[in-house]
Formats: sequence, C-alpha cells, structure tokens
Amino acid sequence: MSAPSLAAPGQLFEIEIPVESSVIPSVTTPQSCEKSKAGSDSHFKRSVLFFVPESVQGKQNVPLLIAFHGSTETGPIFRNRTTAMGYDKLAAELGFIVAYPSGYKGNWNDSRKAASYPAKLENIDDVGFTKSIIQYSSKEWSTCPRRTLIAGYSNGGHMCYRLALELGSAYIAGVAIHCANLPTEDNSDCATLIGDAVPICIVNGTADPVNPWGGGEVSLSHGPVAGGSVGSRGSHRSALETADYFAGRFLEKGIELELEQIEDMDEVQDVHQFLNPRTGRALVKLLAMIGEGHYVPVASGEKKALVIGPRRGAVHAPREVLRFFVENTSCFDSLMNPLHV
Repeated sequence: MSAPSLAAPGQLFEIEIPVESSVIPSVTTPQSCEKSKAGSDSHFKRSVLFFVPESVQGKQNVPLLIAFHGSTETGPIFRNRTTAMGYDKLAAELGFIVAYPSGYKGNWNDSRKAASYPAKLENIDDVGFTKSIIQYSSKEWSTCPRRTLIAGYSNGGHMCYRLALELGSAYIAGVAIHCANLPTEDNSDCATLIGDAVPICIVNGTADPVNPWGGGEVSLSHGPVAGGSVGSRGSHRSALETADYFAGRFLEKGIELELEQIEDMDEVQDVHQFLNPRTGRALVKLLAMIGEGHYVPVASGEKKALVIGPRRGAVHAPREVLRFFVENTSCFDSLMNPLHV
C-alpha cells in the first residue's frame, strides 16, 4: 500500500470565473448569438481551482500553469487523483501558481471534429475561458501573462493542442501534453494560426491502448466491441508525426532546428527532440514512456486514479514537464533555483 500524498504548503481557492461568452456563435446562423445569450446563463461562470504556494505569496510576475483534466474528470480530480498533487509540489518548489479549471459536463471543446461530448456538440468557448483564467490570475495574484504555461491530459491534452494552435505565442509560453497525439488533418477542428509556434513537450506512453503511439483511431474501448469502437475520437497522427508537425511550425518561421535522439539504455524513457542550435534549447520534445499506458505517472506509487493499460511508474511525468519548461522557456529565467532531480 502506498503512503498518502502530503499536501504542498500553500492555499487553495475555488473560484467561479465569469467569461464574456460561453458558446461560440455560428457565422452561418444569424440567430445563434441571441440563442446563446438567452440559453447559456449557466455557462457564464466557470469553476477553477487555484493552488497558490506559500513561496509565491506577495511576489510579482510569477508564472501561471493551467492544468486541463481528462474526459469525465474535474479540476479537483485531476489535481488530487490523476496527478497526486504532483503539480502542486512542483509549484511550491519552483514558485508558480497552478489553475485547475473544470470542463463543461466533464470535457473540453478540444481539437477534434469527431469528438461527441456536450462541450463539442454545444460548441462551448473553452478558448475564451482560458483567456479569462489568464486575466483573472494576473489581476488577483499578479501572475505574468507572458509566463502562462499549459498542460493537459488526454482530452485536456487535446484542449492544449487547440490553445497552442489558436492562441499561440501571444498567450502561451509553453505547452505540455500527457497521453495525446495530434488529430489528423481531416479530424482537426482548429482555426490554426499561420507563422506561429510555441515550445511543446509531449509525454506519451508507448503501450497506451487509448492513444496509440503509432497513431490511428483513438477510442475508449479496449478491445473488440460488437458494432465497432466505443467513444471514437477519430483518426490521429503518431507521436513522432505529432512532434514533427510542431517542429515544422518553427521551421516555417525560419528557426533552424537540429534533431537529437536519446535512447535510454534502462528502457525507461526515450527522447526525440528538436534543438535550436543557437540557444541550445529544445523547442519540441517528445518523451516516450516505454511500456506505459494511458495515465500520468508520478514515479512513487501515489497514483490513485484508474490506469488504462500497463503501469510501470518509472517516470515522474509532471517533473519531466517542468524540467522542459525551466530549461527551454524564459518563464523561470530570473526567478528561482534549477529544478532538482
């Protein structure tokens, strides 16, 4: 039996944040704006759980990390169970604030056309919600909007893909993905910015039965099902194709990249990353958790939520994410000591 998780020193604030618009109006239906205004009052305030560590209280311009949960979860579930407060502990160690928003009816209006949950079907404006979180945190705790980082698991990872492609570097300083590959072009639901790129770290399991490492259909069924797959989210690129796509966005901006591949002789994690030779920073990193399934490991037996697929627990995924942010973005350059392994 694993030892109980110890809470990091800090305070929790559960906030209902007003958003300017809850439903994205359709450009093809003139009446849609009136309908959304009349029928979506319950969407105008969205729930966010903030963790503010003692180490940042009273400080200015600290980073903000927005952490997006997976399907059927909430912000508090993602914090307590899925990541075992791993991001809280790193926030206390490194000095940043974490926001855990809750999706609409358990999901996000993410990057995929084939998704069929209410947030997608009702076209909930989760991009606008994210902008409201950034604004609220800046006013309330003096976080620096230019130091906004995002991380997401599964459906939350696909929400982060959407934010990276639609909000881009004007709002987001770095992106981290747990257990998600980019949808194929025919399954993409993003209004993608041209000429923009954001540093990104993708942490995927090579034995994930939901999000296949090699790409293909993402489905909630874990074996043959009569009548076809259950909960299909459509076709997706492979993990390598996903990393290559984001590297291509930097190349389109004229930024030179060098591919570095690091094979782990202990067969715990392999790395496929694209470095900027002028700065030495990795702008795109794919971390392969060898033999891991569909979950966020914290490498200490603290994981409490359901694990889909095999579990080795050899990687601390949130720590790898923060290592990427510290080493490869400017969010922590003048704020704190290096991340200790």
